[in-house]
Amino acid sequence: MSRALIIMAKQPQPGSTKTRLSPAMTPIEAAELYAAMLDDIVSRFATRDDVTLMIAAGTTGSAEWFETQFPGIPIVRQGEGTLGERLDYVLTNALAAGYCSAFALSSDSPDLPESHLTDAFAMLDSDSFDVVLGPAADGGYWTIGWKKPWTEMVVGVEMSRSDVLDNSIRLAEASGARVGLAGEWYDIDEIADVERLSKGLPAAHLPALSRLLRPSRAPFVSVVIPALDEAENIAAVVTGLFVVGADHVVVADNGSTDGTAARAKAAGADVVSEPRRGYGYACARGTQAALAAGATVIAYIDGDQSSRPSELSLLVEPVVSGQARLVLGSRTKGSIAPGAMPPHQRAGNVATAALMRLLYRVPVSDLGPYRAIDADLVSELAMTEMTFGWPTEMMVKAAARGEHIHEVPVSWDNRVSGSSKVGGSVKGSILAGWHIIWVTLRHARGSGSGTTAAGHDMMGTS
Repeated sequence: MSRALIIMAKQPQPGSTKTRLSPAMTPIEAAELYAAMLDDIVSRFATRDDVTLMIAAGTTGSAEWFETQFPGIPIVRQGEGTLGERLDYVLTNALAAGYCSAFALSSDSPDLPESHLTDAFAMLDSDSFDVVLGPAADGGYWTIGWKKPWTEMVVGVEMSRSDVLDNSIRLAEASGARVGLAGEWYDIDEIADVERLSKGLPAAHLPALSRLLRPSRAPFVSVVIPALDEAENIAAVVTGLFVVGADHVVVADNGSTDGTAARAKAAGADVVSEPRRGYGYACARGTQAALAAGATVIAYIDGDQSSRPSELSLLVEPVVSGQARLVLGSRTKGSIAPGAMPPHQRAGNVATAALMRLLYRVPVSDLGPYRAIDADLVSELAMTEMTFGWPTEMMVKAAARGEHIHEVPVSWDNRVSGSSKVGGSVKGSILAGWHIIWVTLRHARGSGSGTTAAGHDMMGTS
């Protein structure tokens, strides 16, 4: 079986959660902060495919709260006793359940670099170590991982001390365990830690904390371009976006062999690679890069010069002003150059838009690729469609949440060179149309929507 990653957590309660943040923060604010921390750390690591994520509920009777807040995430109990005894309990039970290794993870380090966790996994996978610890800046640790129980190193250790890590290593080595140390990180315990966290939010994918700690952050517009073999077009699109004020342009190269990536990079784009073929895969990879760059608004445009970079502000402004969280560029309401949209593509587009209006009562006239969305919303939608159905999933999930979807007229020109992966052939249009209609109908049955809401002091601190 895979490794288990168990987040040690407790239900946030004013007056008993993050008490060391007072008086700088009120008890309610401290509890809200912890809830946001927990929400973000669960969201970040739930998508990893190298672990089975669980939450260990630390407060008696709180499992139901966690099940409501995090549907689909297994909830286990921490057991009774000291923190050391509870760590022993959850790790030992995970191994007994058949997992090859088990890690307990602090919920106090929401911006932990994923590379730190990946390194910890690799160390324990090797034959060199029996136990892996992730040192915390306060003398504790943000994770502990075992391949077999080492009860001696946690039970009886006083966890609220600055020498927890040193004592744990000493006890482990005295028991014959070989201890590996992953990268050091910090816990959120003091108000100075909150300030450090807040300063780093633009570079981290932490939407719940961003909403709480940076509610008035300045707009930062990132434009994602999913691209496959668009070497003759990509530089013009990237340059045009920067000219009209895009803060960041990311080209998600979907396996091009014609030099698309090099030309995009030369034009100033942030180029990321997504070798798995699929429009949705490229969009998702580009979205990750946009969020990591600190985007507050993310726009999407094709790299073939069919959409005009000069119209970017038409899509972005309603999001920045708060008029809408998702804005769609309608070619139907705008203009379509002669020959730019073949009849078979136009017919499929009209039919699918009508289906959207019927099923979701969303007055859309077009399902075009040019769009803009609030960065927090795209995180909350938990996109899963990795085909041409990706944009449709965005629309139907937003509609199901009751989000206001706004349309603006945009232009659709003939591509300068190359052929469209969709409209360039009847087969391409049929395949794209199938994915789009299937996604529309599947989510109408309620099987595809789902978002999570939002939070124990662990490993050496309280």
